[in-house]
Amino acid sequence: MRGQALLSELFDRKVIKVLMFLVANMNKDLYLNEISHGSNVPLATSFRILGKMARLGIVQEVKVRKLKLYRCVSNDSIDFLEGLLKGGSVADSFAKAVASYGNIEEILLHGKEEADKANILIIGTGINHNEVKMLCADYKEKFKFNINYLTLEKEQYEQMSRMGLYSGKKSVLFRK
Repeated sequence: MRGQALLSELFDRKVIKVLMFLVANMNKDLYLNEISHGSNVPLATSFRILGKMARLGIVQEVKVRKLKLYRCVSNDSIDFLEGLLKGGSVADSFAKAVASYGNIEEILLHGKEEADKANILIIGTGINHNEVKMLCADYKEKFKFNINYLTLEKEQYEQMSRMGLYSGKKSVLFRK
């Protein structure tokens, strides 16, 4: 059981339905009625869920005269939740975020991702180490997840692989 099915079994299905509707309509301002109807969740329940999501920084409330509009906020938390809904992992979310740093050719998961940590190889040139380091600290703080990473140029990685230094299971998280 993965992603959406697992989350639906573990958590309130109505919250998952509202979240899925919001993610599917990212960057759109939506009325409460639209969200309730689109997610097939009762109006009062949708209102309560949206209030909680707003407090958590997942949803932004925009007041227009007497009406409220809701918008899914684009941030690390939403990226993480979207990854979970699609069956992804914290390492997948990290790879998606770091793929835009420098000239990344490939991001590999070295070994198995555990509940609280992953070993990641970032292969490319001109990688901004400070940005990657800050992102790792951010994931540690927000998700209680440790990412041990190493940045290598393609040639370095190939030489070290030939020497047997990176044997074992590797999974591609990103490839250019």
